[in-house]
Amino acid sequence: MPPPAEQKKLTAYRYGKWRWLRFRRSWTDTRADRIPSWSRLYLRVYTRLLTLTVLVLAASIATLALTLKTSPSIWQTLTTAKASIPIALATLLLPAVTAYRWMRPVWLDLVMVRERAIDFTGGRFNTRARESHSVIIGPLARTLNALAERMERLIAAQRELTNGISHELRTPLARVRFALENLREPASAAEYNSALASIDLDVTELDELIDMSLTYARLEYSSLQSNLESTLLTAWFDSQITDATLLYADKQLVPQADVDASLRVVMDKRLMSYAMRNLLRNASKYARSRIMVGLSVKHGNVEIYVEDDGAGVPPDQRERIFNAFVRLDRQTGGYGLGLAITQQVLRAHHGRIAVTDPLTLGGARFEMSWPVGTVA
Repeated sequence: MPPPAEQKKLTAYRYGKWRWLRFRRSWTDTRADRIPSWSRLYLRVYTRLLTLTVLVLAASIATLALTLKTSPSIWQTLTTAKASIPIALATLLLPAVTAYRWMRPVWLDLVMVRERAIDFTGGRFNTRARESHSVIIGPLARTLNALAERMERLIAAQRELTNGISHELRTPLARVRFALENLREPASAAEYNSALASIDLDVTELDELIDMSLTYARLEYSSLQSNLESTLLTAWFDSQITDATLLYADKQLVPQADVDASLRVVMDKRLMSYAMRNLLRNASKYARSRIMVGLSVKHGNVEIYVEDDGAGVPPDQRERIFNAFVRLDRQTGGYGLGLAITQQVLRAHHGRIAVTDPLTLGGARFEMSWPVGTVA
């Protein structure tokens, strides 16, 4: 469109010609990136409604024509100017008004959705499509908004993961660099062996950090539909308790299971085992002497709790500890990814995990649950 300064110089004839050329171009342009044309859409709808109106009117006149033998006055009345002009105007105007009232809201919604899609293409996921009550555009607008929210969460998680990994990598890398300096000119064989052992531990720590970060990212960006399988619940639970009893022999582990031994549930056994091991490992770090683990099935949900007799989790920190790289106690080691991954595992199973008030031992109590038959 010409700038306002140029429009003032155009004569009425040239301005009308320019508008006509632009209108014609919108009809003849067949490029895939063509800007949608309201006039093109409106005229198409109007033409089809007009055709339908003319057909209905013609059928009505044909029906009336059959009555000429008995009522010739009807045909004479219709052919007079007083009757034919209003009928012609109604035939032309009714489809025009109907097409405008019908298609204009749809067109505005389409333009709005197109603008939001362009924003999303440019990475501006903070914008939202206006909520539309149209049965055609409404679901599309809601889907676009859900997509934008999902992309915002993924970008925020990626940024958080990158920042967290960068921070966690600094300490082991600094220790490796220090150990390498000692290896250049070791004072004794003992110092040489100590530096090698330190490097080995740091490399193991880096490998564990990378593995946990990849697991967290995979759960954040993808689903687990292909890994779900039917599993004997009590057999799986008993194996987790057996492994934990061997690993944490200095703690008294008290299992409580009230489930039919033949019950099968649908879950990703590998990742759910990771979630269970993480809760037991955390409990062993903070428990003084006892850990209670319970299993039950209520209202169609598998429910597991892990409670210890440690210091517990402050109520104001119970939501925060599920964020990635959050550690309330940095003296016990770890990266702050375990509970974040556990939460992702439960979400992927359409379940939940939460920290609740202790019931027996007075320490931290974690409860997780998911549907018995999660197949979708």
